Formats: sequence, C-alpha cells, structure tokens
Amino acid sequence: MNELKIELEELQNLQAGDGLDESQIARMAQLEVKIEQLELAEKTAAEAKEAEAKSNLLTASAKELKSALAQKEHYRAKLEKLEAEKKALEGREPKSVLDVEDYIGISAALEGLDKREKEYLAQQHKLTGKSLSEIRGEEDFLLWQSAYKQKVEKEKALAPSNRQQEAEKPKSLLEKLRGTSREEKEKLLAERGLWKPPKIRPDRVKIGNFA
Repeated sequence: MNELKIELEELQNLQAGDGLDESQIARMAQLEVKIEQLELAEKTAAEAKEAEAKSNLLTASAKELKSALAQKEHYRAKLEKLEAEKKALEGREPKSVLDVEDYIGISAALEGLDKREKEYLAQQHKLTGKSLSEIRGEEDFLLWQSAYKQKVEKEKALAPSNRQQEAEKPKSLLEKLRGTSREEKEKLLAERGLWKPPKIRPDRVKIGNFA
C-alpha cells in the first residue's frame, strides 16, 4: 500500500503543477479508491483482532468465575453439613440415670472381654458416641481384638508359668522339713551338720518304760 500512496502523491504533485491528462486523472481516482479500500480493510482486520482478544479475555474470565462459583458452592455445602452435625451433637442429651435395658445392653456388650478390651470399647464410645454393642460388631474392633489376642497368647507362650517357676525353684530347708516325719527331719538336719544323734551310755539304766 505504501507504493500506491507514493504513486498517488506523485500524481497529486503533477496536478498541482503542469496538470494531468485524462489517463493520469483516472489513475489518480483509481488509486484513491484502492487506498481507501485497503485502509478500510486494515482497520476492519484490526478491529476484528481486537474483538477476538476481548472475546478470549471474556471467555477466560467466565471460566475463572465459573470455577470460583463452583468452589464457593462446594465450601458452602460443606459448611452447612458441619453446622447440621454440630446441631445434632448439641441436641443430644445424655441420660442421667440408666434404665434396666441399658444395663442389660452394656453387660451383653462387655461379656467375655478382659479389662483391656473393655477399656478399648469405652474409649471408642467416648470418641464416636456409638453404642458399645455397635462398636464391638465393627470390623475395626474385630481386627484390633484379633491382634490383641495374638499378642497376649505370644506373651503367655514366652513367659514361664508360675507352677513351672515353683517347680524349678529349689526348696528351702524349712519347706523340706514341713510335713516330714521325725526321722526324716533328723536326717535332713544331720546332712547339714545341724543335728547329731545323742550317744547312748553303756551304763544307762532303764526305769520303768523310760530309757
């Protein structure tokens, strides 16, 4: 388009000086129309490019807005759920007195358990608010109980029994003397140098039934 403008400018200079013939006048009019069309086309293209950029910006902004609204809705729903759970917990009123059915349920839930298992159930009841029977029937408790019993059995197998310890422990002299006859007592004491049988004098005289 620059070449067309230069040519038009030269014709305009000639027109101001010596004048133009018919062919040059027609050419000048043709150049003016063509240059005007090119400028309009360039302007239209620039406007279209600018409109496209604005459209892309609006699309990106719309996506960001949609994502922000979705996140807001997600957190709103989560907050409502937490508020509902809070109200439900606040609405619970613990019983001041247990009735017969409660005692029966607690007794059944704790039946057959040792002290450690009962403590675990009580701890889970405080944490979750669930009933003892419900916790005892859950998979988490059954898995814990299985591991706990295996540990107890392993400790029992490794630790010697009290009877075995008593059997292996050497008896004291007092324990050996307890429940034995006089002869056995004399023998045990003699073995340890604690007793000597009395010497019988040859001139000893028996009086009645006494020696």
